[in-house]
Amino acid sequence: MLFNKLSKIYKNIGWEMELNSNESFLSVSYAGSNAEWTFVATTDELNKIVVLFARLPHICPPEKYAELSIFIDRANFGMSHGAWVIDRRDGEVRFRLGVDLQGMELTFEYVRSLTLYTNMTMDYYISGMKAIIIEGKNAQEAFNLIHQ
Repeated sequence: MLFNKLSKIYKNIGWEMELNSNESFLSVSYAGSNAEWTFVATTDELNKIVVLFARLPHICPPEKYAELSIFIDRANFGMSHGAWVIDRRDGEVRFRLGVDLQGMELTFEYVRSLTLYTNMTMDYYISGMKAIIIEGKNAQEAFNLIHQ
């Protein structure tokens, strides 16, 4: 099973990931240089897909969806893979990366690289998102903050 292999790789990396067996996902609290957030790894066994995401530690209130969406659109436009998403039902914000493994092998190096990319992306953009959600900045001000 893909999920078991993913779990074993994280164990070999040395991460103490919490297993939620009901929903088949692993999670861990991750600290970057700008904040701390939850990192999650899961699989779609049927389609051989691994999904990694970093969950923003701040919930976006509905009145800030529009401004945060402008910021996210700008961020997503420049990315080669992965995307920022907002769940407009509850304000959860994630950076999500899905990888189709059809015809490929899940390796330690691949998981390590994808995990670092996911968490480094969160760390890079988190201060801009916090500026919008917590401090009330607009998207341009938030982008200027991270591009100083």
